[in-house]
This record gives sequence, C-alpha cells and structure tokens, in this order.
Amino acid sequence: MAFKIIGDSCCDFTKLDYRKGNVASVPMSILIGGVEYRDDGKRPQEEWIRLIKEDPGYPQSACPSPDAFMDEFEEDKDNYVVTLSSKISGVYNSATLAKQIYEEDHEDARIHVFDSWSAAAGEHLIYELIAERAAAGMPFEQVIEEVEAIRDRMQTIFVLDDLETFKKNGRLKGIKALVATTMNIKPVLVSNEGVIDQIDQSIGMQRAVNRMLWHIEKMKIDPEGKKVRISQCDSKELCTKVAHVMRERFGFQDIKIITGNGLTTTYENPGGIVMAIET
Repeated sequence: MAFKIIGDSCCDFTKLDYRKGNVASVPMSILIGGVEYRDDGKRPQEEWIRLIKEDPGYPQSACPSPDAFMDEFEEDKDNYVVTLSSKISGVYNSATLAKQIYEEDHEDARIHVFDSWSAAAGEHLIYELIAERAAAGMPFEQVIEEVEAIRDRMQTIFVLDDLETFKKNGRLKGIKALVATTMNIKPVLVSNEGVIDQIDQSIGMQRAVNRMLWHIEKMKIDPEGKKVRISQCDSKELCTKVAHVMRERFGFQDIKIITGNGLTTTYENPGGIVMAIET
C-alpha cells in the first residue's frame, strides 16, 4: 500500500527526502524577538542563527495545531507520523489528537504516531527506518512493531556548546545548566525514554565530545548494518571528525550528517552535536 511519512519540522527532512514525494513536514513556530516564524524549511540555517543572535531575549517555540496534522493525512495511504519526544514538547499530543479526530470521520484511515523519544537526528533516523520498511512492502502493523522496538533501543547522545535556550525554556530539569554556562563545563547528555539526562561533563567542548565518544565505546554496539545520524548546527567540521571516529574506530558505515532546520538550530545552537545511533 502507498504510504506517507509526516514529521514535525524537527525531523529535518532533506531536499532528497522531499524529492521522494512521500514525506511532509508540519512546521513548528519559533518566536524570535517578538516575531513568529514558521519553521517551514524556507530559511537556511545561517539565517536562523543570525535571527537568534540578534534577539536580545531568547527564542521560544510552539507546536503545530491538530488541524495542521490533519491537513496532511491521506485516507488511501498508510500514514506514519514522527514527533519530538512527548517529554519535551506538546507536538506528540497534538498529532495524537489529530489522529483521533481524523479517524472519527475516516473509518478506514491508517495512522500511527511515533513518539521518537528523541529529536533532530533521532527523529530523522526513525523516519528512515519507517521509509525503508514501508517501501519494501512491509505491512503497516509490522512496520510499527519493528520501528518502535528499534526506537526503544536507540541511543541519542549529545553535547551542546550553549545551553541557554534549553535552560530558559525549562527543558533542563535536573541538569546543572547554570554551572555549565558560567564555568565552560559542557554536560554530556542523553535521552532516557525521552527525558534528558546528564551522564558526564567536561571542561570545554572538545573534551566533552571525547567523553561522549568514550561513553559510546562503552556501549559496545555491534555496528553491522546500524545507522548513525548526526545533527549539525554550524558545527560541520566537528561533526565530520566525530563521524570519522564512528567509522574508523567503531566500525559504523551508514553515517549521515544532517543540517538542522529552524527548531533544531534554536535548541542545538551553533557548535552543538546531536547523535542518534541505531542499536
């Protein structure tokens, strides 16, 4: 059966993804300097960075309405929705409500909403897992079962050079963000079933990234056939170096670096790295 994958705009679909014709992005809204911007893929990352730097305050985000998701559902297709972790955003709830409303009027609709328990690179990895299975003709329910099983094991690990946006938007409960920003201490963070946890820290970005790689090595992941997706925000050089280590030292071959759109850029901030690893 034909299928469609719908992501919120933190899924960071690429131009190649769009050319395949079976994906749609539902834009988040980002408030910068009192102006609301739609994260609709029309602005390059450099423009988002400029807008955020010029804002004397800090950016805020808002999830799309259920109507925005319903506009993308198609009754004659298998509809798969991928959202930000429900523990850090309301977008999963919005998409779930859209599904419930749509199914009331379209009894034959087939819709599933995946809570990514992640963001950015993690959402994109889940999108790719769905697309591969659906394109191979796997039944709807089997796609859901297999992808959610991988989601449950997936590792999202990241280091941000600037935690201010996370801190001011209340996304870092329990994390020592104040210390991190005032003493140049960079936490190594992970997603634990969608909740952000700190597993390590170090002084300076490079040392923190080295600690991140050390933790990945400790995971002892079998790299055979596993995907690694890396979100970069004005950090392509750093992400390329990390990708090299993941390939040459740890043995992963399916590695892609993805440039963050508006929402990813807003929270990752310049210099950050977010990595999702299939396990």
